[in-house]
Amino acid sequence: MVEKASANQSIDRMFRITEAMAAGGRAMRLNEIAEKSGVAASTAMRILNAMIDNGYAQQDSDTQFYSLSYKFLWVGNSMRENLSLNQLLHPYLREIMKRTNMSCALGILNGSEVTYIDEVISTQQMLRVYHHLGYSYPLYLNACGKLFLSEFSKAALNKYFQRTQLIASTPKTLCTRESLEADLKSIQSRGYSMNDEEGVLGMRCLAFPLRSSGGEIFAGISVSGTVYQIPKDGLDVFISTVQGIIEKMNDDCAPVFTRMQTGELL
Repeated sequence: MVEKASANQSIDRMFRITEAMAAGGRAMRLNEIAEKSGVAASTAMRILNAMIDNGYAQQDSDTQFYSLSYKFLWVGNSMRENLSLNQLLHPYLREIMKRTNMSCALGILNGSEVTYIDEVISTQQMLRVYHHLGYSYPLYLNACGKLFLSEFSKAALNKYFQRTQLIASTPKTLCTRESLEADLKSIQSRGYSMNDEEGVLGMRCLAFPLRSSGGEIFAGISVSGTVYQIPKDGLDVFISTVQGIIEKMNDDCAPVFTRMQTGELL
């Protein structure tokens, strides 16, 4: 039998500890956690300390009992919120795909990256575009990502540039702060963003914002194809078609998303 790699063993033990504590439904002593999870007490202590450092567990200073933190509730609610959002918006993604014959996807801000959580693939494209659901992309190198960046405050944008290295993927990548900030200003004025062969040569992607009732961008819809499938001389009609559906999405979904944000639908 092949032994699991050390990192995999640690992850496996952490899950066992988490499940044992969740099943217990109460604060527990270290020895009880070790017994119920089948993890040695010394190893369990190291894992619990790491969970505490990351906000996923806590220890009572008086009793020394351990318990899971409410961060797990936040994770669960966030996942359920995204699943609800998928179910709500998927029919509109399908409508965009049918009207444009292009693949489209739903992206959300995930820290300093954008993550796609739903997509519809066009079977009419000879070269089909896939967004790799759950995978995260750099904001500056992604049409949806640039939508979110265009809404960053000056302070938030400064922090982003301080911690992000702008690496060119193609000769057309906007990999200087000056060129990227100029593009972000254009996005603010025209209401959509474009990745024009910046990530992959020959590929073009436009992204449109979905906003809550308060006006904040809570997600982006990207529509992708080759430069031949989305030619620049036909952009006006293409954009008008997509924006018409986006406007209906915003009218129908913004109040619902606002209720999700306040917890009414969780």
